[in-house]
Amino acid sequence: MLLPLLGMLLRVDWARLPELLTSQASVTALLLTLRTAFVSTLLCLALGCPLALVLARWQGRCLGLLRSLVLLPLVLPPVVGGIALLYTFGRMGLLGPSLRVLGVDIAFTTTAVVLAQTFVALPFLVVSLEGALRTVGTRYEEIAAGLGSSPTRTLWRITLPLAAPALLSGAALSFARCLGEFGATLTFAGSLEGVTRTLPLEIYLQREVDPDTAVALSLLLVVVALLVVSLSAPSRRRRGAGFRAGLFRWAREAVPARAATRSEVPAEVAGEATDREAPRHPDLSSTGRASSRAAGEAGLDAHVVVAERGTAAELSVESGRTVALIGPNGVGKSTVFAVVAGLLTPSAGRVRVGGRSVVVVAADERTLWVPAHKRGVALMAQEARLFPHLSVLDNVAFGMRCKGLSRTAARKGAMAWLREVGAERFSQRRPDELSGGQAQRVAIARVLAAEPDVVLLDEPLSALDVTARPEIRSVLKRVLTDRTAVIITHDADDVAELADHVVRLESVRSEQDEGMSGSGTVSPEPHGLRNQRP
Repeated sequence: MLLPLLGMLLRVDWARLPELLTSQASVTALLLTLRTAFVSTLLCLALGCPLALVLARWQGRCLGLLRSLVLLPLVLPPVVGGIALLYTFGRMGLLGPSLRVLGVDIAFTTTAVVLAQTFVALPFLVVSLEGALRTVGTRYEEIAAGLGSSPTRTLWRITLPLAAPALLSGAALSFARCLGEFGATLTFAGSLEGVTRTLPLEIYLQREVDPDTAVALSLLLVVVALLVVSLSAPSRRRRGAGFRAGLFRWAREAVPARAATRSEVPAEVAGEATDREAPRHPDLSSTGRASSRAAGEAGLDAHVVVAERGTAAELSVESGRTVALIGPNGVGKSTVFAVVAGLLTPSAGRVRVGGRSVVVVAADERTLWVPAHKRGVALMAQEARLFPHLSVLDNVAFGMRCKGLSRTAARKGAMAWLREVGAERFSQRRPDELSGGQAQRVAIARVLAAEPDVVLLDEPLSALDVTARPEIRSVLKRVLTDRTAVIITHDADDVAELADHVVRLESVRSEQDEGMSGSGTVSPEPHGLRNQRP
């Protein structure tokens, strides 16, 4: 690949290079190429981001066909794309007569150049972004929804920032492809100087008239494309965890006093941890938290059936109480959590949160379905799942920002919760700089700072080592005092110290189940679910 470039370098007339590159035709072609490539890249972003999101998240039957159509320009000769565009937008094309009635002519205009470049460059952005979205998955989006984030906010604050390196790389590759576009442009837009004659077309024309100019312009195009590609190639490293962590670590060491004087961090909680011998809760009046909860009131009432997973369960939790959900692996504990949190639609059943119905499904027909971000149910998974692109402080403040609090108020409340769980010392760190126990503390603070009506904790201590569990368990015991919470756990110490009641899920096989090899069910009858004191 390098040998042809070497051959071109040896052919360049270096003495005349400035003269060849600064000719009127060359400058006009270069400016037109840069301008149309920039507009085409913006169009690729506007069209490619939704396409990539659909391809990464949609599970429809026609997904393979849709992906093939989107990626088709990668394998088509550009001239075929130009013909397709010409017979669509040209004067005698599919849409041409209608556009002419409106006084719009596209073929053989600068607009045609933009469309041709977009047609051939769009797949580069879609491929890069779709792969990143699939890699990231939906785990952070699910956490955001549980913290009260709407789909739109989640898209802009979580999904796209996490895929930003791939987005930037895809945009740079699309821009580079637009720079070199030739066949579709020539077929659809022609070669009119100052209107449609881009740099590749100028090189093609000069090849027959002045080979020295053609070689000089080719060198210029190679240099511009090389700059674009080189800037995009290391973007994942520059914006990745290692680069970001190193940058923030350098900033803290270079300006050690700044963290203690930041305006958004309250002075009373900006320093080291203070005495925590007496259990207490932070003053979060600014978040609208209720000062007390009605005793005996149903905080959570769920009766769910998920036939495809062989799960049926009934669960009731009084307001302000903590219930431990126990049972062998595979009986459906996490499935119940997914239904309550709004991440899974049951085959039948109902869910009420704080006396308000959020799910009603009868005979596989949803008659009521409140989106996850409007339920007031926050799910804390086994792993912390802190948003990697946000600092610890902004992670905890995220739920309060979703409720409409200002940045300053949300950060103040977040700092109070970090102090409550003993994590204020690393409020300015990134998640990749935390140990497992530190990340677990932050995750606890984040889920409680969002002020959910119900907290679901799926084995919150399972990822911790034996020495860290007692300390985190004591934190949970303190902060869940007046919370409605359900904890999935296999640890008897968790049940003894954290739970007011225990619900045991058991796998029950009836005579009708004998033909279902290896399938387990949780009976909705009283003998399948037993409430008892720990």
